[in-house]
Amino acid sequence: MNRIRQTQTRQQTSVTAGITELIIANALPEQVALVMPMIAFLTKSCANRWVTWIAPQHVSREFLESFDVDTRYVRLIHCSDEQSRLWITWEALAAGNSHTVISSPGKLTEKELKQLESAASQGQCQGLLLRVR
Repeated sequence: MNRIRQTQTRQQTSVTAGITELIIANALPEQVALVMPMIAFLTKSCANRWVTWIAPQHVSREFLESFDVDTRYVRLIHCSDEQSRLWITWEALAAGNSHTVISSPGKLTEKELKQLESAASQGQCQGLLLRVR
């Protein structure tokens, strides 16, 4: 019976690797709040892997908890340098210990986007890129 439960757990948390881009009007907390229900859902459905958020400075554990995000499954990384943010996003996607990596890497070239897609495939992870219009 234990073997059946392990199989079911793996099936519930399986991830289709890839990158999704979401465009928001600006990076104000009110706009970021629009994605919080999605993040809350992800933290409740992927207990064996992290939801990693390379987040703006104003995002805190308290902010996440106010939207019912299960912070036990969130790895929150603050990074203000855009080039470092892109590298950290790539590393988090490729590492294989995150279910989803959320980041705002800024404007990307086609080559950079393909590199992130490759990292997501390598880490069997989904990436959510938040873009500001």
